Amino acid sequence: MRSFILYMGLLLVLNHIGHAQTPLSLEDCYRQAEMHSPLAAQTRLIQEATELQINILSSSYVPQSRLNGQATWQSDVTSLPIKLPNFEISPPPKDQYKLTLDVTQTIWDGGVIQKQKSVALANQQAEQQKVAVDLYQIREQVSNLFFGALFAERQLHNFEILQKELRAKLTKTQASVQNGIAIRSNILSLEARLLEIEQQLLETQKRRIAALEGLSLLTGTTIDTNTQLVETRAETQNSEIVRPELRLFDAQKQTLTVNEQVIKAKNAPKLSAFATGGYGRPGLNFLATNFQTYFIGGVQLQIPLTHWYTKSQGMEIRQLRANQQRIERQRESFLLATQVRLANQRREVERLQALVESDRKLIDIRSTIRKASESQLDNGIITASDYLTEVNNEDTARQNQILHEVQLLQAQNNLRLTAGN
Repeated sequence: MRSFILYMGLLLVLNHIGHAQTPLSLEDCYRQAEMHSPLAAQTRLIQEATELQINILSSSYVPQSRLNGQATWQSDVTSLPIKLPNFEISPPPKDQYKLTLDVTQTIWDGGVIQKQKSVALANQQAEQQKVAVDLYQIREQVSNLFFGALFAERQLHNFEILQKELRAKLTKTQASVQNGIAIRSNILSLEARLLEIEQQLLETQKRRIAALEGLSLLTGTTIDTNTQLVETRAETQNSEIVRPELRLFDAQKQTLTVNEQVIKAKNAPKLSAFATGGYGRPGLNFLATNFQTYFIGGVQLQIPLTHWYTKSQGMEIRQLRANQQRIERQRESFLLATQVRLANQRREVERLQALVESDRKLIDIRSTIRKASESQLDNGIITASDYLTEVNNEDTARQNQILHEVQLLQAQNNLRLTAGN
């Protein structure tokens, strides 16, 4: 018996847990949507591609080797235009063969490889910031679905309260009709209004489910009617703009700055060592007629000069700086548009705050009138239609309050999203 009681108690606890509402905030939705988005995988792929590029660049420091083979026949060969008594100098053969292994080791490349690594890292930052900008755009979709579901949830709660009140009033009116105090049309009016509320409940439930399903798809988690949407009021005092687009502009400018350093490095002096080992006919002694092995080694200095008289380096740098200025103008344009949008959103928040305050006063008045009409209906002074007119007036005021409160929450959140904080 004791085991049975424990078992039943466990079932009740599990049943309570199964039906308990899971809290979910808007920030949770943002975080889950960004993690679930296919865009999130791009950050890792961009990093992997950059690491591979840096490894490829680092391989330039390893001695570079190349195997060459060549077989030729030529119409003429070198010969000495002199003849010595009792001595004959045979010319080299017209068919010649050469197999060489060339090895080159960079000693100083002017800093090109190191600067190219910096370019790769700067490009990585810019590409990852592009992904961050795209991910940030998802928040607007999440916000619309979240507040749409929250609005429907509040409407449902209001409809359920109204439905409960009208059902109680219908029961009371039915008793009055049976006692001959009220007319039957009062029952029909109340029943018709209850049917309208049932229709509104059904429509609102469908809207709520659709919004929650949209959130589920974006976040990759199960969000249903058992999920409790947590209302969080966003702080709207901080007006500093910290949008990811600004970091993208900075990353793009940094990429151009590093590319300028690469241009200068390419035109810097370069020093390398080289070695060539070969086997062929002729060898280094071009008069020899037999196959020989040979070796050549040394150092090589290269000093680019073309950019001095073509002014190519200066033109490339001016081109990069012009692009930097273009990005800076884009940044200023984005900031201006964002500031204008923030100003409009602040006015919208102020407007909705005033409406919410006015809604509260209006509801108090409508509630007082509705209660007076309820008493008049009970005493047979007015009909149910007159009473329902005041009920509908109060319900309209409450619906407006729900709408304005949710709009205010969303407007405050939009203000925070626009600022980026």
